Amino acid sequence: MRSLFGLGKPEDSTPASPSAGEKASNDSAVSQVDVPPVAPIFDIANGTTGSVQVVKPLSGDERLVFDRIKADIPELIKSLPAVDPESQKYVDMEVPLGIEDWLSDECISRYIRARKGVYEDAKRALRKTIEWRAATRPHALRPDAVEIENRTGKMYFNGFDKMARPIIYMYNHRQNTKDADSQIRWVVYTMEASIRHMRPGVERVILAVDATHWSFTNSVSIGTARKFLDTLANHYPERLSHAIIFNPPKFFVAFYSLLSPFVDPATRAKVAFVNPDAPALEQPDASSEIEADTPAPPAVPVAASNSPWIALEKHFERNQLEVDCYGRWRFQYNHAVFWEAVEAEFAQHKAGMLQRAAAAAASTSSS
Repeated sequence: MRSLFGLGKPEDSTPASPSAGEKASNDSAVSQVDVPPVAPIFDIANGTTGSVQVVKPLSGDERLVFDRIKADIPELIKSLPAVDPESQKYVDMEVPLGIEDWLSDECISRYIRARKGVYEDAKRALRKTIEWRAATRPHALRPDAVEIENRTGKMYFNGFDKMARPIIYMYNHRQNTKDADSQIRWVVYTMEASIRHMRPGVERVILAVDATHWSFTNSVSIGTARKFLDTLANHYPERLSHAIIFNPPKFFVAFYSLLSPFVDPATRAKVAFVNPDAPALEQPDASSEIEADTPAPPAVPVAASNSPWIALEKHFERNQLEVDCYGRWRFQYNHAVFWEAVEAEFAQHKAGMLQRAAAAAASTSSS
């Protein structure tokens, strides 16, 4: 499990993309010759309609906690630390902090849900993240400071699933770096970019993990894995919808089956396996819990809530899923094309933040 998120040791001679013969039969519908580069999709199409994942509303007791935390906002955002010297190497210092915009009602609600409605825990967690954002400026990470991490296209945000959630693709066999801090900066950059492009009502991302080439040689140290998971749990709570593992090897499934009884049920419910060649079936509701206790893929996946095996179509349209991840969208990672889009997206993000900061300053001065 530790190497499924774009982290791990680079392999010496791993190709940047699997060969045609190593892919499932769904790839046979796509010509294996070079195709013209296709730009990534960062914005959901205008006028797109359809369901979004329902976020459980706060209970009555949680609403009381919410009201208390709203009243505490001046206290939560005062006396913040400056950007630490190490982070200054990687961030654009012209990008405003914008903590008031970040601290939205939806954000507060996520922290309350993640901390089980306990006022002190939710408030403490929010303050911790606010201080972290002030000191490290994750939203201001510069593209050039993280580019090395995705030269091979090992992990990136590109497009949306059936419920309009940003898809983060992970191709672990494309690993190209060893520095854990650098890898985690790229995880953070990717999360921030995904969140920027969520349509109203969407709060979570979905991971599409190609495990075809997964191996223990890509595992990272326990310390690195813990830091990665701590970052997501502490600073991006309630942001992960599901991690969908495509084509996992049998030994991976067996390994996961041994670990799953020790995994928190809420976390376990977010992990699912896909056999890309299996036919589509009627699936239970996307929010239903998925128990991870099946030791090997069935010949035909069973759409049952107690199995981690699901059909690809439960969360994805094949024509909106990359061909390298068993879909039919003829997108194949081209770094020059992709990074041009990343740089343009960041420039637009920076300009928007500067504009909102200027408008807020003008409003304050005139009142």
